[in-house]
Amino acid sequence: MKIIDHHNHLWVGYSTDGFLDECMSEKRILEDMDEAGIDMAGVCTVAQSMNNDYVLECIKRHPDRLFGFCMIDPKDPKAVDTLKFYLDNGMKGLKLHPRLHGYLLGNHTLVDPLMEVCREYKVPVFSHGGSEEMNHAFYFEEIAKTFPDVTVIMGHMCTPNYCTDAKMIAARNPNIYLDTSAAEYISCKTAVKQIGPERILMGSDWPGSHFALSILKTQLSAQGDEKAFEMMAGGNIAKLLNLKI
Repeated sequence: MKIIDHHNHLWVGYSTDGFLDECMSEKRILEDMDEAGIDMAGVCTVAQSMNNDYVLECIKRHPDRLFGFCMIDPKDPKAVDTLKFYLDNGMKGLKLHPRLHGYLLGNHTLVDPLMEVCREYKVPVFSHGGSEEMNHAFYFEEIAKTFPDVTVIMGHMCTPNYCTDAKMIAARNPNIYLDTSAAEYISCKTAVKQIGPERILMGSDWPGSHFALSILKTQLSAQGDEKAFEMMAGGNIAKLLNLKI
């Protein structure tokens, strides 16, 4: 089987502010992937300083190792055209970060036009989810019900404050998938029991976490079920994105 970690970041530039201090070059991610035994990784730029062009360059240089999500700020008047451009050039889906870009995930005026593009191109939308009110778990349900034919990936399983809500919402919305990055082991383990492994995606949020930790957490969450592990650690995202593996 191919081990695929779907949630990570690529970025180059100069910054002295927190998360952006960390090196996020293609050279380093490939080295870390090789060390941990990751075959493929999903990547996107960072919301603080978007550079979708760099991500696109990297996935074209390494199509057998990297696939990309296009980060979009829906407040940008050119948001729809920008998303279409990157999807036309090989990106596999849309990435949103409501908190850092300053809008509510449930704002239909802003988000729906991008969701219509996802519907047209048959690609998923992947949003940062967490303790912030701007991307509360119930906003994911709002867009999932409005666009039942679009796959909605709930980032971080809405860890830490709304993880319980996230699992409940995923259980009743078949087009919602849960991303394990940053989520605690107990949350991932109970998610497997509540919604099944078919809609859980292994993610590291690299360089925020180590690939080896994500693999171990996924193995433990599978509770010895090799098929469940294979789905979460690659099979599910490969099927969603029609990856050639």
